[in-house]
Amino acid sequence: MSIITENIDNATLKIKISGTLGNQIQREFRGAYENAGASKYVVDLQDTPNIDSSGLGMLLLLKDFAGGDDSNIEIVNCSAHILDIFKITNFQKLFTIPQA
Repeated sequence: MSIITENIDNATLKIKISGTLGNQIQREFRGAYENAGASKYVVDLQDTPNIDSSGLGMLLLLKDFAGGDDSNIEIVNCSAHILDIFKITNFQKLFTIPQA
């Protein structure tokens, strides 16, 4: 499990998750965005096979950190399994999720 960050431009931070998005990487995930100074976040789940309830909570904490309802967060490259989880939990109403 790992997290790789990339500054796409001066305002956008891409956070790429490898492995399950869950409690095991909570501290690393939070550290990836806390001092980035970004106004837009792209969370790339291409190499993420699963997300648990802790991972859902981590995304909600990112949303709060990024400005709540005014936040600009896109979650990309989701597997069909993760898209199903987002649909069940109505995350497509909280985040920009292509194909959700």
